[in-house]
Amino acid sequence: MRICHFISSKNFAGIEQYVDEISQQQSKSKDNEIIIICNRKILSKFNKKKVSLLSFSSLGRNSPIGQIRLAFLLKQINPDVIFSHASKPTIMISRIKRLLNFKHIACLHGIKRNLKHFQKADLIIAGSNQSISSLKGSNFKVIHNWALEPINYNSSSRKEYFLSVGRLVEEKGFDLLIDAWKEINDHLIIIGDGPLKKALQTQIKRTNQENKIIISPPVSKQNLDEIYSKAKMLIISSRREGGPRVALEALVRGLKVISTDVGHMNSVLEKQFLCRRNDFEALKKLVLDSVESYEEIDQSEAFSKVKKNFTIENASQQISDAINSLII
Repeated sequence: MRICHFISSKNFAGIEQYVDEISQQQSKSKDNEIIIICNRKILSKFNKKKVSLLSFSSLGRNSPIGQIRLAFLLKQINPDVIFSHASKPTIMISRIKRLLNFKHIACLHGIKRNLKHFQKADLIIAGSNQSISSLKGSNFKVIHNWALEPINYNSSSRKEYFLSVGRLVEEKGFDLLIDAWKEINDHLIIIGDGPLKKALQTQIKRTNQENKIIISPPVSKQNLDEIYSKAKMLIISSRREGGPRVALEALVRGLKVISTDVGHMNSVLEKQFLCRRNDFEALKKLVLDSVESYEEIDQSEAFSKVKKNFTIENASQQISDAINSLII
């Protein structure tokens, strides 16, 4: 089966990591041929083993020239099924789908207000029930994200800081977390990059927390275990979230997590480790209570749940079943 994944972003982040890992898993079947279409800027970031990589510049989601070029490219590839990841690729595929003969699976990685283009796909795959709460019809399937087993995680490392990870955008709620940290006398590292970096650094300076909070650039997958190994706890402060994947990465390593009630978190954590999203006072209380007693917190049930249920093997099998239901 010829399977194609289409992404259009210029940065290699969560969605791109998702595509990279699931394409490698799909390529393990000798019956599959996997092609990834992506921006030239991130081409080198993908694992090339058993996967074909093609660069494509879309010229914008509303560009007629870009859509024509994409149609010709897909005609040459002639996939049995194409996965579009996020809004822009989904919109482009929905506009040319009638011209070509393939099944379209639209992957919904976050919370979107306008889903009309997603609903034109043959099937929508979402990472959590929250992502599809506004969908109409029945052409969707919830398939949870996964966490790969750690390679070099050292649970006995000296714990040096609390940790938060994600793209520096409004949805992640780092501004709320920075304000909630004012009453805490401990170190917080925020790992990420994005358009709000300068604003968040200014906020840290304005609240006189330069000695407590550091914003650090993203790290490679090879260095991820070292970062997690030295963390006391991972904190998710998101206002909106399809996952979050980083929570699963932490929990599979035995690193404790507290979070706003976004994405799949209420399927993983008990209620006392969650708070209402986009609610500063609720986040502040959760952070204060958890930071003070993090050593006594028991999340062994969540650790076991993630290791058992949130695996790439489970997700890949569900995706394969979804493809077969469309093709057969």
